[in-house]
Amino acid sequence: MQYKIICRTDNLNKNDEAPLCLQFYHDGRRKKIVVSLTAFDILRKYFCRKIGKRMIMKNEQHLRLREQVQKIEQKILAITGDNVEYNMEWTRSQRKCEQVERLIWKRKHLLDKMFVATPEEVVRMEQVNNRLYDLTQKMYARTEAIFRKVMTATYDPESDDDVEVEGTLKFLANGHSSLLPMANDDYYGSNFYEMFFIINWLYTCDVLDLEEIEQCRCYLSEYRPEMSSKELGLTDDLNDGTTWYESVQPAADKLSHICICHAIHDLSCHKPYSIPDILRMNDFWVEVTVKHQHIVEQDGSRLHWWERCSFEEFRDKFVHEAEHNRAPQIRLGQEIYNRTQLYFKDYFDSLTEDMPNVEKYKSPFSDKVCLFWRPQKDCFYIDENIDDYLREVYEFVRE
Repeated sequence: MQYKIICRTDNLNKNDEAPLCLQFYHDGRRKKIVVSLTAFDILRKYFCRKIGKRMIMKNEQHLRLREQVQKIEQKILAITGDNVEYNMEWTRSQRKCEQVERLIWKRKHLLDKMFVATPEEVVRMEQVNNRLYDLTQKMYARTEAIFRKVMTATYDPESDDDVEVEGTLKFLANGHSSLLPMANDDYYGSNFYEMFFIINWLYTCDVLDLEEIEQCRCYLSEYRPEMSSKELGLTDDLNDGTTWYESVQPAADKLSHICICHAIHDLSCHKPYSIPDILRMNDFWVEVTVKHQHIVEQDGSRLHWWERCSFEEFRDKFVHEAEHNRAPQIRLGQEIYNRTQLYFKDYFDSLTEDMPNVEKYKSPFSDKVCLFWRPQKDCFYIDENIDDYLREVYEFVRE
């Protein structure tokens, strides 16, 4: 709506006052009202009182929220004690950790209610969002580059049963440099520095979920040289050009021009950081770690040893272990059957109908149809079937 105020000096009233003409424009329509100076003064005072009352109520609400934030932080520090940078004694108590976690989440929600997206905060959001998006892309690219390098340079099939390359993006509280202050710090009334450290300590005692903002992994078992980044699972599918700006309510409308990245969404929705917290973060880490794993059993058998052995070696291993480990009342065939069912549980739990010797049965407790593997020769009751049973298991797990 638009309006004009016109002073009609060409048409004085009996009190020698110039009347005012108020013209309102809305949707192409015009409304005209002629009032005296006295009436206009009354209208002005009315609107001033109304606007002033609204501003007073808004200020009172802000002060209440600010006071609640400070009281919550006082309760948190009463549990954790002073010197939060180094004091982690409180994290040894599960009860204290759970109390702090509940209070931290309350603090987050209160600070989000106070967030109004001032021009300075909008600029800072653009800055943090761009930085986190850029770091996410670097994490994926660096992880892939190192993984491909490892597979051609350091991977040793004679020693390595598996190779894992993992990339992570995280925020760490490492000192005063980890906090970037803002001009309106006092508006929120929060001790952002100490709260960053307390949230950091909560991660160390496993009360909160993983601290990584973004994460990617790649394994030797998944690798073929011709595989693309997408086939390796090393593409950033969460940042596809669609904004996550709904995450920063209630001031999302002021940030709608920013394509909010997934990292901001993760911090604000899945972790106990408020939007004012995120705007002050100043210590982001991208790490890529490489693990070469050599995994053996007591007898020296390596990971997935059955994929590289003959049937005779397969049979001899299970027969030898059953003969030496079974209880006196358990027959040899029973021990072998029970051992293989547990040893290859992941295989038997991932059956499909097209596999050999797979049958269906209906659960007596529900309408669910279950699959189970039934060998043609079962050694549970008949020891003479041990060789035939083990051959079926050998062929099944190798397929």
